[in-house]
Amino acid sequence: MTTLDWTSMAGLLAGRVAIVTGASGGVGRGLARALALSGARVVVAARSPAGGQETVAVIEAEGGRALFVATDVCDATAVRCTVEATVQAFGGLDIVVHNAASTLAKPTPLEDIDDALWAEQAGVSLDALHHLAHAALPHLRDTGRGRFLVLSSAQGQHGGAMNPAYTALKAAQRGFVKALAREWGPHDIVVNALAPAALTDAAKAYLEADPERTREAMKSFPLGRMGDMRDDIGPAAVAMCSDLWRYVTGQTVNVDGGYYTAL
Repeated sequence: MTTLDWTSMAGLLAGRVAIVTGASGGVGRGLARALALSGARVVVAARSPAGGQETVAVIEAEGGRALFVATDVCDATAVRCTVEATVQAFGGLDIVVHNAASTLAKPTPLEDIDDALWAEQAGVSLDALHHLAHAALPHLRDTGRGRFLVLSSAQGQHGGAMNPAYTALKAAQRGFVKALAREWGPHDIVVNALAPAALTDAAKAYLEADPERTREAMKSFPLGRMGDMRDDIGPAAVAMCSDLWRYVTGQTVNVDGGYYTAL
């Protein structure tokens, strides 16, 4: 796998301001880095100060500009404060990327999903979307280039049997994206979802623990590998948040090396 030459995307998001939730690590950090490498000023919205500040340090080391704002996306007041802090620090808001995910969204059969577990996952997947949309709309509709991007999952499309709560909530995100795309279209706000297959640290550890299982798993990917968080998933997010995608809205795009086609 070759390393992506980011000079081809430098400046694609110049002058724009983005919020990325859950960017203290994993896919969120990769997306935040990608947006910054493309010229956006990025607010890292996450609960972990240590991870959030580390993401900021990485972005700055790569020549970008970023700010950490402690955020619980399940708290409407906290989300509003994050949006206000973003506008105060950078003068506006053009892009919102909702990447935050529940730490409890693990393989769990229905009989083990109680009301508390369901509510926690729904809070991060759906309640947070509601909070972000409400808080961001007044700013996104003022820019003429507003972008609202949701990190979803192919499980919401094919009905993965690993966790019915997660699958149902990811399917609900697709509906939210479609409805919001229709409602916000007159404001020139593009709304889409991205369903990644990313080689996170957790996925890497899981696969490295069993080489045979890894070889079998990779057979499901036409491109033969899971995606790099910054250099594979990131460029798709950048394109979707740029003017290149200004006429594509209401879609869920699988950025997964062809994995979904193999199901």
